[in-house]
Amino acid sequence: MTLGADVAPPSDRASFLGAWRLLHDSGNAAGPLLLSAGAALGSLAGGVLLMVALSGGAGVALWRLVPRYSVHANRTTRRRAGLG
Repeated sequence: MTLGADVAPPSDRASFLGAWRLLHDSGNAAGPLLLSAGAALGSLAGGVLLMVALSGGAGVALWRLVPRYSVHANRTTRRRAGLG
């Protein structure tokens, strides 16, 4: 929610955060369903590997997109925090 508040437009913050929360909750609900679908189609290890791939993809997307859209995640703020 903090990241959503950082990138929300000031003119329509409540609607943006409502949609942000809806997508967040949908993702939380889909996780166990995807794990069980992978286990049903293959094995439990297959379901876990599916989740690893999706989580890795999400991590890469955050790594690439957060500095672009959040004014709080840029080179200057990362340098001040000692992160890069």
